[in-house]
Amino acid sequence: MYFETEDTVLEMNKLGHEKCPFLFVIGYDTNRHIVMPLASNDEANLCWSIADDDFLQICNTETSANPIAYTTEPIAFQKFEHAFNQVHKQLFEGNSFLCNLTASTSLYSQNTLKEFYLAAKAKYKLWVKDTFTCFSPEAFIKINTEGIVSSFPMKGTINASLPNAKEVILNNQKEHFEHTTIVDLIRNDLSKICSKVWVERFRYFDSIRKSDGEILLQVSSEVKGQLDTNWTSNIGSLLFDLLPAGSITGAPKTKTTQIIQEAEKELHTNGKRNYYTGVFGIFDGEKLSSSVMIRFIEQDSHGNKVYKSGGGITFLSNAADEYEELKQKIYVPIF
Repeated sequence: MYFETEDTVLEMNKLGHEKCPFLFVIGYDTNRHIVMPLASNDEANLCWSIADDDFLQICNTETSANPIAYTTEPIAFQKFEHAFNQVHKQLFEGNSFLCNLTASTSLYSQNTLKEFYLAAKAKYKLWVKDTFTCFSPEAFIKINTEGIVSSFPMKGTINASLPNAKEVILNNQKEHFEHTTIVDLIRNDLSKICSKVWVERFRYFDSIRKSDGEILLQVSSEVKGQLDTNWTSNIGSLLFDLLPAGSITGAPKTKTTQIIQEAEKELHTNGKRNYYTGVFGIFDGEKLSSSVMIRFIEQDSHGNKVYKSGGGITFLSNAADEYEELKQKIYVPIF
């Protein structure tokens, strides 16, 4: 089930060529990925649910009888500010235009990862026993039966209860720059694998309800492209050409990922995101749907849990606001 990167690509290409339905889980900075034919899944160790607008794959229909309760302890602001200042310096020196900075927040709960998974409501959910669970609102790419690939970069979050919330975030200069930069990056990424690329929708809204009843508005765009007719035989190659996802790195991607690696050394255990901000998805034999793994709880070998979150930093950002955004994104969508 677990493969190193080179073998992951080969296995995905092989299963795609055979039109064999399979699950894939690709980490951000780990070389231990999962590729598994759907017929081989063991629900005692791994469960998933994908329910986007035109794609439905649910591993199980079990529900949790236990209520979810948890407390959190974010990293100290001073530690976050130090990492933020490292990133900001790189931005002002012109080495990056946008950099996604993330951190781990200690999470204390009697609930298991499986209970969090079962209770959460999200388009994309994944649970890997004793390792992590995520309940992500963000699609990575979808590919339909005609070979049209769609990507949905998500940048910008605001409390829906604020006066004129939509207008506020749409008119915010920092948010506009951040979102536009990511859309341009996704267009460039898709142009590596597509013969034609276009923006289908620009800055539309989705609503997400948090466990405390608060409603968030999240801003997304839709970018599309046309793949070659033999795309199913190259699923792994195509996917890895797009990784890491632009929405959780920044631009330019190669330099920005180097900046992230340095800045996040003290923000995550062992300085690594591991599977967080990687991607997972399903190929059903004809089409594909995948998600960026955000809204993410990780568990170590001692049973300790952390919630991983973050946001995009631009030259207009300030540390206090970004720290608050990091904390605001720590929630379980239960309603």
